[in-house]
Amino acid sequence: MLPSAAIFVVFCLLVWWKGGAARGYAVCLLLGALVGVGIRETTDAKLAKIQGSYAGQEAVLTAEVESIGRVYGAGRVSAVLRVERVDGEAVRFRVECVSLPRCEAGGRIRGRFALDLPDATQRLSDYADGIALSAEYQSGMLRLGPGRSFRARTARLQAALSRALRGGMAENTGGVLAAMAAGDKRHLSSALRSAYRGAGLSHVLVVSGLHVTIFCGLLDALPRRERERSRAYRRARSLLRAGTALLLVGITGVTPSVLRAAVAVWISSLGVWLGGPADTLTSLGAAGVLMCLGNGYAVCDVGFELSFAAVLGTLAGGVCAKRGRKAYYNKKKRQEKKPSRPVLLLRRLEGGVWDALCVSFCASAATFPVLVLREMSATVWAVVSGVAVLWMVGPMLGLSLGAALLGLAAQNFGSLPLFEILRRPIAFCAEGLAFGMNEWAFRVSGLPGASLWFDGGYAALVCLVLFLLCAAAMRWNVRLRAALPTVILLTALAFGLETALSWNVVNIELVGTQAAPAVVITRREEAVVLFRGSSITQRAVETQMEKRGVKRVELLVDLRMQPETPCDLKAETRIETAALAADTTRRAACGGMDLELYRTRQGCIVRLTIGGQRFVTVSGTVRPAKPIRAEWLLASMARPDNIRYTDCLTLSRKYRWMRKSDAAPVSRLRLRLAG
Repeated sequence: MLPSAAIFVVFCLLVWWKGGAARGYAVCLLLGALVGVGIRETTDAKLAKIQGSYAGQEAVLTAEVESIGRVYGAGRVSAVLRVERVDGEAVRFRVECVSLPRCEAGGRIRGRFALDLPDATQRLSDYADGIALSAEYQSGMLRLGPGRSFRARTARLQAALSRALRGGMAENTGGVLAAMAAGDKRHLSSALRSAYRGAGLSHVLVVSGLHVTIFCGLLDALPRRERERSRAYRRARSLLRAGTALLLVGITGVTPSVLRAAVAVWISSLGVWLGGPADTLTSLGAAGVLMCLGNGYAVCDVGFELSFAAVLGTLAGGVCAKRGRKAYYNKKKRQEKKPSRPVLLLRRLEGGVWDALCVSFCASAATFPVLVLREMSATVWAVVSGVAVLWMVGPMLGLSLGAALLGLAAQNFGSLPLFEILRRPIAFCAEGLAFGMNEWAFRVSGLPGASLWFDGGYAALVCLVLFLLCAAAMRWNVRLRAALPTVILLTALAFGLETALSWNVVNIELVGTQAAPAVVITRREEAVVLFRGSSITQRAVETQMEKRGVKRVELLVDLRMQPETPCDLKAETRIETAALAADTTRRAACGGMDLELYRTRQGCIVRLTIGGQRFVTVSGTVRPAKPIRAEWLLASMARPDNIRYTDCLTLSRKYRWMRKSDAAPVSRLRLRLAG
């Protein structure tokens, strides 16, 4: 978070340097930052109290299933649980269980779980979601029936809407429509997620401000006429909009993006009752403050940051589009005194394309720093995709909502075939639009520049320099026609240079739990994974590969000697250590890397050669007869007997075999293949 803090401090100094009334804004920003630090300290105290009481223990939990994540083939799911009782004691906090016997969102369960701290790679994201502990299911699963809370009821409504909508549809199209209309992302394949991310359309699959605006905008289609002038009618409609926003918040599980949009709708509705309009910036600020009051880590959520950045970019794009369109029309009026009707229609079309270009470009430019600072993959096709297919979102949402409601009616009133007859053409049209958007995503994601990853420190430096240049341009009143191309050119040169320099660079990272970390080796859009651990580690591996924009796993080596759960990561080549005979050796070469695996009776040892550097990792118990020398040890709990190494990558400095004088843990290394 240091790069973001540096940019914030520079921004405050620039505002102060401007002088005059702007210094008051700088003071407000600094005071807000201090309040934020205080809120975070309060959140840390609450988390420390919960973790100090229950971390590292096994207990019987009674909990409500708030949401279901990934669905595994072996009748298991990942879930977020709201704990009600621990060994009979009433409590209230949230945990995440990566692998749980299949259950339904909105239901109540009881079982024995092992509680522990979230793994290091996911800890910040879990805290931002209000998750205090990680829970691993042990035994004694009991289903206690449906929950009675608002979230439980809306979760069951979400599942019912998703089933009614997906009935009779193909997997990919039905999954996309369910994610957009009901917030149910369980039916999105990893290939589809990757394609939408590469095309710059990931935000379409998340219920956000765009979706809330469209859903609430459907209410504006109600007949108004003369009654629009009635204050009572406007107040009633504002209550209906606020209720719709509240329902969407409950269905989607209080995600940051939809909560921000819902707060804006509620403030707008409040303005109708108080007789004053609410501006977007006020609503945005109020949403941020309210979301952070209960959880000081809310600002660390990627969805929170992207949502706020996208809104600011959209507002800026709207202003730029309005100014450009006004100047263009004034110029045309001077040239043509009385344009014909075809000319007017052509100008309207040009104005729509211009608005879409400005808004898409500014929103993409605003979210780009967030992506690169959080070391997530970005795409150069976001603007093109926004102009090409975002117009489909409104019709898709309207048709999906109609198909889902008619499907629910058909299920509840099966004796009346009218609902199913009406549903089929509506669902067919929605599926056709979803198919077109899927095809666009798959084709664009295969183009060069669809998955770009940049080092966080370099990206922070570039963003800071560009920010200072923009501030200087505003200070010295540089024309937009000169400043904008200059900033775009410098951005392209800076990140083009980073891409060129990183072309043959390999990232070697340890992810997952400290007890059994996996090794993820990435180079451009390809990866090699040395896997060990449980489903928690698998989720961490998948998250890391998504951040790096990995599209293909060349090699997967499962280092576990007695795997309890299968690793279902898709890979071109797999090596299962448990299936090898004792005292056997396997070799593989891919992506400029040479791998040698030696299997013993009680463990295995892996040697890697990358860019002239030697790496060693151990799983189980291995005692080589001769010393093995390497520059780097990829550390785990397994004792590296008879291994001579210079440095090590590790997630912990508390392994039993470590010396107290060992340096602080380093979990990532970047290495050039040329040495």
